[in-house]
Amino acid sequence: MNIKFCGATRTVTGSCSYIDTGKFKFLVDCGAFQGKDDIEKLNYEPFPFNPTEIDAIFLTHAHFDHCGRIPILVKQGFRGRIISTQPTRDLAMIVLLDAAKLQQESYERWSVKGKEVGQYRDASSEGTLYEQRKPLFSEEDVEEMFRLFEVYPYGASVDLHNGVEFRLRDAGHILGSAMVEFWVTTEAGRERKIVFSGDLGQPGARIIRDPDMVREADYVICEATYGNRLHKNKDETVLELLSILKQAQEEGGNILIPSFAIERTQELLYEINLFVENKLLDPIPIYLDSPMASKATAVFRQYPTFYDEDARRLLDKGDDPFNFPGLHTIESAEESKRLINKSGVVIIAGSGMCTGGRIVHHIKNHISKPNTHMIFVGYQVDGTLGRRLVNGEKNVRVMNQDVEVRGQIHTLGGFSAHADQRDLRYWLRGFGHTPKKIFVTHADEEIAIGFATNVKTELNIETDVPKLNEEFELK
Repeated sequence: MNIKFCGATRTVTGSCSYIDTGKFKFLVDCGAFQGKDDIEKLNYEPFPFNPTEIDAIFLTHAHFDHCGRIPILVKQGFRGRIISTQPTRDLAMIVLLDAAKLQQESYERWSVKGKEVGQYRDASSEGTLYEQRKPLFSEEDVEEMFRLFEVYPYGASVDLHNGVEFRLRDAGHILGSAMVEFWVTTEAGRERKIVFSGDLGQPGARIIRDPDMVREADYVICEATYGNRLHKNKDETVLELLSILKQAQEEGGNILIPSFAIERTQELLYEINLFVENKLLDPIPIYLDSPMASKATAVFRQYPTFYDEDARRLLDKGDDPFNFPGLHTIESAEESKRLINKSGVVIIAGSGMCTGGRIVHHIKNHISKPNTHMIFVGYQVDGTLGRRLVNGEKNVRVMNQDVEVRGQIHTLGGFSAHADQRDLRYWLRGFGHTPKKIFVTHADEEIAIGFATNVKTELNIETDVPKLNEEFELK
């Protein structure tokens, strides 16, 4: 039995692992690469396996860096099973249909007439020219993909025959996110257990339940996005958010929050709802300027059984945790443009890393004002506009214009949907000394190597940090 790491190797995007048992070939995730040009171009490279031979894909959750290349597989002939939880299926459809639409619009806008490839300056780049290729996939590819889904609940063991059994467990990352346990019978007749962490959440989230613990495995594939740091205390982070909102109110400036449409936006709405209802915050207009986030929030409302106790208690009281006085939902682009003239408001918009979407327009129009506050609530990949702002750059290029950054930049690490170093080590200690090896993925190279070294020393278990398309035999 072999495993090949086809993404998220020494980087945080493009999650994809390929396992060949000899009788059954499957993937765990098949996500898009995001960030710098040389990373994103990997999305156009051929897969290091034959899509038509893949029997199944196990999708851990609906973030684009985990599901973004599945429609490409379908386009290239994949017709196997896509296995996930029900919320993951619904959220993935929203994410991928939106991506297909944006890719097509971008290509039509920037391609040179009469040519298949155009040259343009990326809206969020420092003026670098690169090729804008054809869309990776179409809405039709996504709809074809949707027909291949099979959904399963947490905790149910499923025998796929061909010597493979699996079970989905709650990863506590976003709604419906899963870690996957596999029991595989090798050609030699030995049973081996492989566990994929997926993206692990941090305990104590307001909406999502804490990650499940797994007690034994022969091999563990573990993410380490924040393997080198500790998050701020969640309660302190919530108070910091409240303080920034109040300060901005006093200054009369706008608050810009680039937010991921899934989970992070819903958690922000949840916290602001509590501020408003407990009269901790004076009335302030809040604009959710993200059609995708609005659709994702509707999905959240459909699956309250996946909530943690805190959120369920609010529901039991008849309170909608994602709605409150002062919240306005923006749908059309024209409505979004009219926000330019408003002051003293909160604007929550995508994309979460400021690589496109409506937040880019708001940054161009407001980041030069000293009373503008910009709040980052998620990880910013190297090479993105979000990372440059978080790094404190005072001049950035936005929509082909050089813009001076005079607004105030805030980073609230406590809102992260990823486990930090302490959480990851705690989760791995749950295995005791049973694993033969732990593979560390989904982290920048320096972080992944450092975390793997620490785990090996602490747990006395062999670790490895795979390189792109590196293959290992699981004996």
